[in-house]
Amino acid sequence: MKILSEEEVRQLEDIAYQIRKTALEIIVRAGWGHIGGSFSIAEMLACLYFRFLNVDPNNPQKPDRDYLILSKAHSSPALYAALALKGFFPKELLHTYCTADGLDGHTKRGNPPGVEFSGGSLGLGLSYAVGLAMGIKMQEQFKQRVYCIMGDGEINEGQVWEAAMFASHYQLDNLIAIVDYNKVGAKDSCTS
Repeated sequence: MKILSEEEVRQLEDIAYQIRKTALEIIVRAGWGHIGGSFSIAEMLACLYFRFLNVDPNNPQKPDRDYLILSKAHSSPALYAALALKGFFPKELLHTYCTADGLDGHTKRGNPPGVEFSGGSLGLGLSYAVGLAMGIKMQEQFKQRVYCIMGDGEINEGQVWEAAMFASHYQLDNLIAIVDYNKVGAKDSCTS
């Protein structure tokens, strides 16, 4: 893997800043949203969308794309910001966050373009990602990857561990699980 230059690091830092700024703007405008969870994944989204993911904003459903599954769907403002900055949809659509017929407060597959998973209940994303990774592997699409961003609180769910054991058993080397260890769980279960 190529080491990033100082300029490339600065560019990704700037993108992460733009993701945070945009997420905050849409949360404030809507009067609702999860600021902490959105802020804590900004660098992840910047690196993934602007460095690693094989995606095409002009063809969001291209068959050989990589997938990003945001299991912690309450962090949708950051994902929406990253997708808009990448060019998946016009930035004006962000103004519809949490409005009737607008962008949902939690992710909804296909709305906006680039969202791959309908979320809300924590703990489901990894199972979904495992299913995608298994299907891709069965089709022998060896370059495709599935990335799943989970919250540190949701990894207490049994379903997450069952999905992880399944992925291990079937050697899903095309699956990358990322835990956002921000130590902010709604039930204070992940602060130790």
